[in-house]
Amino acid sequence: MKTTIYTNGKQLFTLENYGKTAGVCHENGITIHSTVSPLKARAMHSKGALLYVFGYGDTKALKGAKLKRGAKIGNFEVR
Repeated sequence: MKTTIYTNGKQLFTLENYGKTAGVCHENGITIHSTVSPLKARAMHSKGALLYVFGYGDTKALKGAKLKRGAKIGNFEVR
């Protein structure tokens, strides 16, 4: 199983509650950056290069947002 990494043009993140293509929203600038193994994703997360985003809602909240761990943006929680 692979982990899908998305980008909003500023940062790399996962959308944990979304399917691979369900998280893509070109209108909001959210596209797939890459797919990696879970081990690679954990390594990127531990180095601060990747954030895990949990929740459902309008991805407009993530459009161009500067994400940081512990933040709540709309219905999303960043870890």
